[in-house]
Amino acid sequence: MITGPVQTAPSTSTAVSAKKALKTEDFIKMMITQLQNQDPLEPAKNQELLAQMSQIGQLQSATQLQEALKSLVLQNQIGQAGSMIGKLVEGVNEGNRTVRGVVTAVRVEKDRITLELDSGHSLPMSRVTTIAPATARLAA
Repeated sequence: MITGPVQTAPSTSTAVSAKKALKTEDFIKMMITQLQNQDPLEPAKNQELLAQMSQIGQLQSATQLQEALKSLVLQNQIGQAGSMIGKLVEGVNEGNRTVRGVVTAVRVEKDRITLELDSGHSLPMSRVTTIAPATARLAA
């Protein structure tokens, strides 16, 4: 039997992703503005431009890697949640009420995983405190 909070990776919201995407766009706009407004008598050096282009490439690569890792973490969490089907779980729902029941289904909405219980309750996977075989009895 597993007791204690189930560890799940923090979910990155789409708002945070959008904010990071804006930072990339802002960086590119800033670089273009800098090139347009540079002093013609002292233009930017090639090394500076190459360094800035390299930074843009690194930023884009890091963003792509972050998205790939986010997807991988979500798939892993879905697999973990799927393995709970048929198990007796207990946890605290969003209304701060202790609920328990056998997991009958897993629902994924906006990178958030919720367990559907035979008791009619829903329980966010991150709020599960106890997992046991369905034949076990949880203390009240």
